[in-house]
Amino acid sequence: MLMSVTDVKTILNLTTSEYDARIAYLLPLIEKDIISYLGHAFQDKYVYRFSGSDFTFVTGDSDTGDYITDAEGEFIDRGFSSTMDIVIEGGGANFGYYHLSSATATRLVTDDYGIFVDQNQNDTIEDNPIGTVTISRVKWPRELRLAAAKMLWYQMDNARTDDVKSESLDDYSVTYAGSNAYPVRVVKMLDKWKVIGFI
Repeated sequence: MLMSVTDVKTILNLTTSEYDARIAYLLPLIEKDIISYLGHAFQDKYVYRFSGSDFTFVTGDSDTGDYITDAEGEFIDRGFSSTMDIVIEGGGANFGYYHLSSATATRLVTDDYGIFVDQNQNDTIEDNPIGTVTISRVKWPRELRLAAAKMLWYQMDNARTDDVKSESLDDYSVTYAGSNAYPVRVVKMLDKWKVIGFI
């Protein structure tokens, strides 16, 4: 994860537990907004697993979570661990950003369930054309925490149900970062990490 509930509270100078549940709920959404806006997910070139035949993606339930198996059992050897953020690239259907709840040599379990599409790289190309897949760790820069905390507080303090592209009034303006609206001054804090392309 980019940061913990405690990190957010320290940055925002919140001293009570009043907002803890809301912060915990919003944090993954803020992370996805950041990734969407920047066009990448800070994939770590040192912690990754690449395969053309060993992965199986399984749609889980509330008890198991969605998970990925590795027939070669290399997840731990390649540096994956519990509570890590990962990005799946390739394979089409399960492409995207996920947070792990647990990791073993043969299985990565996500916090989500019912999101994965069942896919098996050992299937024949006619049955399930999944192709090669790279699973990499997300290595968040610590410097992003300030912007993320400000984005989170904006969502808590100024929740919007409208679908405006942008709005301005004197020196106040709002624009999109990812799928939600944030003040321009906050979004500009992200710009030094922005690249062309989307995940």
